[in-house]
This record gives sequence, C-alpha cells and structure tokens, in this order.
Amino acid sequence: MGKFLSLMILIVLAFLTVECDKRMPADQGILVSTDWLQNQLNDPNFIILHAGTEEGYDSIHIPGARLILPGDFTVSNDSTRNELPAMDSLVNLLRKAGINSDSRIVLCYENDRLISRTARVFVTLAHAGLTDRTFVLNGGLPVWLEEERETSDLAADISPGNLEAVAPVKVIIKASDLERERWSPDVVVIDTRSEKEYHGTPATREEAAEGGHIEGAYFLPYQTSFSEDKSYLFKSDAELEKTFRDSGMDRDRTTVVYCGSGIRASVSFLAASHLGYPVLLYDGSYQEWDRLNLPLTGPVDLPAENE
Repeated sequence: MGKFLSLMILIVLAFLTVECDKRMPADQGILVSTDWLQNQLNDPNFIILHAGTEEGYDSIHIPGARLILPGDFTVSNDSTRNELPAMDSLVNLLRKAGINSDSRIVLCYENDRLISRTARVFVTLAHAGLTDRTFVLNGGLPVWLEEERETSDLAADISPGNLEAVAPVKVIIKASDLERERWSPDVVVIDTRSEKEYHGTPATREEAAEGGHIEGAYFLPYQTSFSEDKSYLFKSDAELEKTFRDSGMDRDRTTVVYCGSGIRASVSFLAASHLGYPVLLYDGSYQEWDRLNLPLTGPVDLPAENE
C-alpha cells in the first residue's frame, strides 16, 4: 500500500507540474511563444488584445482576440508627441476591451510595422502596474499565420471589464532627472534610433548641422532586437542578452532608453524588461531634449569663412 500511495503522489505531482507549466506565465517571461499561447486559448482569464487596424482585425485574427488601436494608448500635446495617457483614460480603454482585475493580457501585433506601437502599449500597461500579467506574442500574427494555426474573422463578444486603477509604476524618467543622473555609475543611457540620427548630419555650406545624441548615450538601434531573417520575430534570449551586454547595458545599472518621441525605444524597453533588466523610458526623448537645449553630442558646424 505504501508503494502504491507513493506512486499516486508522484503521478499527481507530475500532473500538477504540467498544469503549472501551462498556468504560471511568469516563468515564461514577457515574450511568449505560439505554443505557449495555444495552451492558454481556452482559459477565460487570458485575453488577447489584437494591436492593429480595424480592417486587419476584421479580415483575420487569433480566435477570441479583441481589437485595440495602439494610437489610443498615447496622447500628444503642442510640444511633445506620444506621451502616457491619464490613468483613468487607460483604465477605461482596458475595461472596454473586457479586462478584469484578474485578467492576463497577451498583446499580439498585426504586422511588423506595428511592433513598436504594440511595445508602446506594453509600456503603458507597465505604467498601470500590469507588467506581471501582460505578455507579448513573439512574432505576433505573422508567425501565427506562418504556422497555419487557427484564425477567425469574427469579432469577439466583449462584456465590459471591472479593472480597477492602481498607483502608477515608475517606467518613465523625466528630462530633469535624466540630466541629473545620466553620468551616474548606476545609469546607462541608450539611444535606440538610426545611426544617421545618432551621429547627426554634418553641416554644409548651405545648411547647418543637425541632430546628434544625448551627451554620454550609447548607440543600440531598436532593430537589433529582431531576428535578421524575420523582422517580426525577436531574437532568442541568449542573443538579446549578448546584444545588450555588448552595448554597455548591465543588470546592476538602470538602463534609460530613448528615441525620437518614445515609440521605437519602447521595443528596447520591452526586450530589456523581458530579460529582467532594470529599465526606464525617457518618454520625451530627443524631441524634448533638443527643445530644452540640453547637452547633445553631434556634428560641428563648418567654421565661418574669412571675408
């Protein structure tokens, strides 16, 4: 009887281990696979948010997915673009999508052009304290279609959610704080724009020099987070880790990422968060830093000609 009981206990433990593998998403990181998502499709607590367009969603999406328009998750004003929305506005958006206080959220981008916008939605949800239950399908809809998995063109039946607002989580750093802390040994600043933007455009006889980067910032284009073969797929964790380390990022220091207006750098924020790096987004990014006339490293104007 003792051996039989021990065998039954082992069987139960093995079953629970398999179930935990399916139901404990925190162990999966933020970027999740199609296989992992397939295992969650019948769990009512998992809600897929299709980040895309009305036309794309009406044409094809993962069964049960609800449409969100990424542009709704940012606001702009006269001086800056793509800022965080007010918390009450964000909560209302998520309630409309049927998000409850116990929901798990999976973001699925419609195509590779919407990855950065979807990553920005992730930043906004992290700001709302939802990091530990928000995930992003690595490869988005393109990889789901590539693997010929089930799709639908039927809109999801949505009941308003009961999500409650919580105290905002710090995921954004302000210009004044970055100016004070950027030379700290505990901080590394990463410019995620293109090489041309980072180095700036040298002056000519006809035009003044333009561009450059925040003084002291390292260069790591956000595109380096993606597979070289498939632009819609993030690199493996090992490849991302090496890329980040080679760029100067360190788990013992806070990484601040920025771009032009806070959208492209959101990709780097997402990838760094997935690997567990402490990371903040400088939301105002280059557009604000330049407007505030804060220190830049960039091209030097040609000297004036002697007359």
